[in-house]
Amino acid sequence: MKKLLQILFLTQFILLSCNSKTEKKAELKKPVSTESLSQTIKVSETEKDKTVEIDTAKIKKYAQQILDNKIYPSDDNETFECINQLFAENQKDINFYFNVFRVIVKKSDGALSEAIGQYVMSFLRSNPDFFIEKYSEFDSDEKNKFVGFMAYEFYFSETDYKTEINEYFAKVSNGIKSESETKTKTKILTEMKESVIKETESIINE
Repeated sequence: MKKLLQILFLTQFILLSCNSKTEKKAELKKPVSTESLSQTIKVSETEKDKTVEIDTAKIKKYAQQILDNKIYPSDDNETFECINQLFAENQKDINFYFNVFRVIVKKSDGALSEAIGQYVMSFLRSNPDFFIEKYSEFDSDEKNKFVGFMAYEFYFSETDYKTEINEYFAKVSNGIKSESETKTKTKILTEMKESVIKETESIINE
């Protein structure tokens, strides 16, 4: 009888222990409510928006200091962030940042200069109407500066530079959207291309 009671007591203890573990597992596997998850996402998105706004403000402040000659552009993250604003989806500040870019192109040297040509070509390709319009207003020195950076990119190309230049400018020409000024802009683009070819040849023959 004593042994029987011991067996019953042990069995009861085991069953209680199993129930306790099952309840704990259930608690651990309890799903997060949809409402709670939604609130978490909203908070994350809000914080993300705040971060973007703060970053944009910092970038614009830095860019203004470049325009005001308070900061000299360099191969740092801040300068490149200013240039990247040319490719932002929101183009409301494009005139401002293009003016900043002009200063960066004018003053760039060293490691920064090595990257400028790529930015010039990328922006011309992505926004030909805007770029050509602004380029037409440059004086000869500024035009030569932009052309020079592009020429160095073609100079380092692995294929025939003339073929690559022609293909590149053909793609830019196809991207012109302003029908009323297509002829004028195509003429300016052709002159730019010829200048790039001459400058590339000059670099090769140095």
